Amino acid sequence: MTGTARDRLAEIDLSIRHAVGGNPDVVVLAEGADAGTAGALRLRGVRGMTVDGGTSADPGVPVDGSTPGSGRAGGWLSFTGAHGQLSVDPADASVLRVGLGDVVDAENVRDAAALALRGAPTGSDVVLEPLGDPDLEHAWVDGAVTGLPAGVVLRVPAAGAGGIVSAQATALAKSFTDAPANIVDPASAADICSRIADLAGLGIEIVEPDGLAALGCGAILAVGQGSVNGPRLVHLTYRPERATGGKVALVGKGITFDSGGLSLKPPAGMMGMRYDKAAAGAILATMAVLPRLAPEIAVDAWLPFAENLPGPGAVRPGDVVRAANGVEIQIMDTDFEGRLILADALALAARDEPDLIVDLATLTYQVVVGLGDEIAGAIGRDEVATERLLAAGTAAGEAWWPLPYARRYAAQMQTPSGMRNHPMHDSGRAITAALFLGAFVPEHIPWVHGDIAGPGWKGNASVDGATGFGVRTLLELLL
Repeated sequence: MTGTARDRLAEIDLSIRHAVGGNPDVVVLAEGADAGTAGALRLRGVRGMTVDGGTSADPGVPVDGSTPGSGRAGGWLSFTGAHGQLSVDPADASVLRVGLGDVVDAENVRDAAALALRGAPTGSDVVLEPLGDPDLEHAWVDGAVTGLPAGVVLRVPAAGAGGIVSAQATALAKSFTDAPANIVDPASAADICSRIADLAGLGIEIVEPDGLAALGCGAILAVGQGSVNGPRLVHLTYRPERATGGKVALVGKGITFDSGGLSLKPPAGMMGMRYDKAAAGAILATMAVLPRLAPEIAVDAWLPFAENLPGPGAVRPGDVVRAANGVEIQIMDTDFEGRLILADALALAARDEPDLIVDLATLTYQVVVGLGDEIAGAIGRDEVATERLLAAGTAAGEAWWPLPYARRYAAQMQTPSGMRNHPMHDSGRAITAALFLGAFVPEHIPWVHGDIAGPGWKGNASVDGATGFGVRTLLELLL
């Protein structure tokens, strides 16, 4: 039997309202306040329990209420605190324990809390007990809010309240990325950005095709010219009352659908291409919550949106265009389109001389080959800036790994009169993609490129598999 049709724009709008203004079902408990609520379920995180090198267990009570030898579905297992294991505390039936496992870090804590909350019945009231570890309270709350079902009230400790915002921002990034291409095209993506800017109090400029031509953005225009849905460039600005931390520019790839253009993908390769706007979604969601968090740093977001289709006006392999900084680009493969729209956006972001530029993109399959589908690649020519991003990812519980900015391969991306978008080699393409992008950021500006092609999506192309990867790292970086 089929389910009820979804209103995906309404889902995006709800996630916008939660990200910008909060969810009334999530309540922050004042420091030292009595968390006792009649009939409430209390969630407690428990580390993996080991004694003398072996696993220590207590009898616990399984969540399904079965007893030893009862034969009921689910049976009975001793509670050991293994990651994700659930058990009712035998000493207090109002306490549900979730195992945090032996490796207790931000990612595992967040995942355990989310798993536990997803099973909460509608109408229930859940109190999240503090972990007692100030380094992990944020992730603990983030996970609980991430897993919170509709119709459940969640009360969280004040010590981890920042996790509410990161969870809600990540949820916004997910809903934006999950939306199909007939729901979110370049124009409607810009409209969503405008809605967020209005609600959050951000500055915004939306540049349409004529304006892109005036700015000299030949690369964005080339990618979008095969579609009847013309490209857009969205420039969002966050300006605090006191900007003591300098200025950061964020640039995110926003391909709302990628067919490959005339360098057409096979059918299976197109199925999940709504996800090619995941980086723009992560940066958009980050911007949406900055006014709530009030960092004392000026932040600009440059989000180029385009559809890459093989329409009558589509750009051809071998065509030559100019980017906004005047650099000529030979387009050898129209399926290497992400770096083209980023080229213009990076060039424009650099004009303001920010203290740091970070770009995110679902850019290459080779980063997935090298790092797997759970780890993002960080490539920067500034060691300090790269380390800042990696440290932020570790603190946020998002997995990154550094790749070299290997200038020895630079010639693969160069022509006698400019750059080309394809290295004409089959290997090292995550690195050569970064080398291409580096041509659009002046050497004196610290810049890091994040390739999130692997962890940006989880599951097959049919499911809502957007992860919102990058949001938590960026918030950690900016705060």
